[in-house]
Amino acid sequence: MNQNIELVKKFYSLFGKQDRAFLELCDDNIEWTVMKNMPNGGTHTGKKAVFDGYFPKLFAKFAEFHVITDEFITADNRVIVFGTYKITSKSKKKFDAPFVHIYTIQDSKIAKFRQYSDTKEIQNAID
Repeated sequence: MNQNIELVKKFYSLFGKQDRAFLELCDDNIEWTVMKNMPNGGTHTGKKAVFDGYFPKLFAKFAEFHVITDEFITADNRVIVFGTYKITSKSKKKFDAPFVHIYTIQDSKIAKFRQYSDTKEIQNAID
């Protein structure tokens, strides 16, 4: 398996377990860009801004938020991931939203992330 795909799969695994070891897989100045219509959308730069700022604010809006990956494709130093967000609202309504994640790998670390998703479904999950 391609080592960039292995890196991204390891990131998903550690992040999903809330194992902060995922931070070691990321560049200190990581650029994390999500759709503007996402909660807290836009570009977040640096590990602290992304993982101690953006994500806690995002997850606070939902009862559950799971990332299910389906397919990984590599192109040069990029890994493209297709999957589905499985979201439960605070009022227990369930929503699925397909996504595409694009990771840029530099020096064996995740340097950039870009997300494309159905933000309407995600907004619908916010009570």
